[in-house]
Amino acid sequence: MLTLDKLNIYRRFDGDLDGWARTANGHDASDITDADWLLIEDLRQGLALIAAGQASQTFAASLESRLRDATADETTRQALRALR
Repeated sequence: MLTLDKLNIYRRFDGDLDGWARTANGHDASDITDADWLLIEDLRQGLALIAAGQASQTFAASLESRLRDATADETTRQALRALR
């Protein structure tokens, strides 16, 4: 489950999984995992496709469902949408 704390870690390392792993030794108080990191990247890619108008309505609806399932709350979803 993605939380605001996990997104803040992702943002602090500017999406650099290797940088996070080297600096934090893969451990952090937020309990972010490699799988969380990859999920954030996957969701961001989907959001970018939608924003660019390159996704079908079916894809957009599916991504919205995944966002609801993968995030703790609306605040986290908004923070994820705001990541650039």
